Amino acid sequence: MAQTTADLFDEANCPWDRAAEARLVRQVTEEAGRIALSYFARDIHTWDKSPDNPVSEADIAVDTFLRTTLMQNRTGYGWLSEETEDQPERLRCGRLWIVDPIDGTKSFLNGGENWGVSVALVQDLKPIVAAFYAPVKNNFYFAERGRGVTKNGLNITVSDQADLEKARMMGDPSAFKNTKFWPKPWPETMYSEQANSIALRICQIADGQFDCCVTLRPKNDWDVAAADLILEEAGGLLTTGTGKRLVFNREKPLHDHIVATCPGLTETVMDRVAPALALWDKRHA
Repeated sequence: MAQTTADLFDEANCPWDRAAEARLVRQVTEEAGRIALSYFARDIHTWDKSPDNPVSEADIAVDTFLRTTLMQNRTGYGWLSEETEDQPERLRCGRLWIVDPIDGTKSFLNGGENWGVSVALVQDLKPIVAAFYAPVKNNFYFAERGRGVTKNGLNITVSDQADLEKARMMGDPSAFKNTKFWPKPWPETMYSEQANSIALRICQIADGQFDCCVTLRPKNDWDVAAADLILEEAGGLLTTGTGKRLVFNREKPLHDHIVATCPGLTETVMDRVAPALALWDKRHA
């Protein structure tokens, strides 16, 4: 069972303050990125966890480093990772590490740049410290709840775009041209570009390179926990397709859909997402 308000984490009596947590997250994420790079663009062992869902020895090496380092340094914290078998004990933890050792494994294996290491510390169902490191791009995003967000040490903020016709969408261009799926079509002038890593897509909205992102495919906690805080601290909004804020460390750590926007586009993006979801539900009723 997930936490209730009666179970709130006792931060005042925790031996590790927020500054210590921030230092640890920075250090381990940077080192995890270096480990991933040591495997990058090499002939490494890979296999499929499920159809079209590859994993490699690099994913496992980074996961092992993060789990060992973080759990040894923070006794009593929970753990949730794409590459580790889920344990129900995490639901009883006030603080929890949620990581994706390599988000964007396909890009990583293809020698691309659109991948990174995602690390979030979640407290009372919300991320409080988060980092995403894209080593090939040399971009390190870092956020603390209520204390802002930086990219490579410089403050960042979302764009002020309010015109969907001029917007830059992170997502598969062909997906937004399928008028059978979208009852209310997207503007033909809207620019769209794909990146394999959903966390990177969201981070690139946080730093103003793009304005919005929509994916109606389910995403797990580890895909978006760090990016959620990074975008929020940059002034953006991450929700499900029905407009609900994300809640982390539930029994089933899955989110049905993801919508990320700068404030000026939230309403017009949701105006297209809502009827698409209604149509989907009708077809699968």
